[in-house]
Amino acid sequence: MNFGFAKIFSYCVFISFILYANGALFAKDARMLEWGDLAPEGYFESLEKKQESILGGIFDGLEFGSEEEEDESQEAIIAYEQMQMELRSAPIVKELDGEYVRIPGFIVPLEFDFENGTFSEFLLAPYFGACIHVPPPPSNQIVYVKPDGELKQRWLEDAVWVTGTMTTDSVDSEYGFAGYSMNNIQLEVYDGE
Repeated sequence: MNFGFAKIFSYCVFISFILYANGALFAKDARMLEWGDLAPEGYFESLEKKQESILGGIFDGLEFGSEEEEDESQEAIIAYEQMQMELRSAPIVKELDGEYVRIPGFIVPLEFDFENGTFSEFLLAPYFGACIHVPPPPSNQIVYVKPDGELKQRWLEDAVWVTGTMTTDSVDSEYGFAGYSMNNIQLEVYDGE
């Protein structure tokens, strides 16, 4: 009977080692992404042209405190709303759907539990303060992430690496419209590489 237990135990250890090794290999095999990879080629150039088209000239020669400023401010509000619509509808890279990826970024917690100092979902953004300041980045520069469990506040202190399966599922939140989602994630503090 002891011989059977030893055999089963060594088999379990062997299987655990194989699973661990495969997990480590998969983490190394993740496709490294930069934020520009989340936008189709030429997107940022076209966004800049749209921005110039929408916002161009609104504030040129404007004298603050004048009646003209009132008219211009209404025009600015409309232009701002048009830019918000452009940013929310940013095109995504469909080929990233289902890819196992690794991307650095900053965490913007959603539904933060102040009592426990935890959060269970977040937006990943390319720079600190994104999504909190207005306007948020284009939707193809925001990733919605739902970890398996709650995360502690300490994850908000540094930039992070997020490794996991990316999907092209979009999510609307109070801090911005995410063009991508990630699940089955692993988090690491960003090491600068």
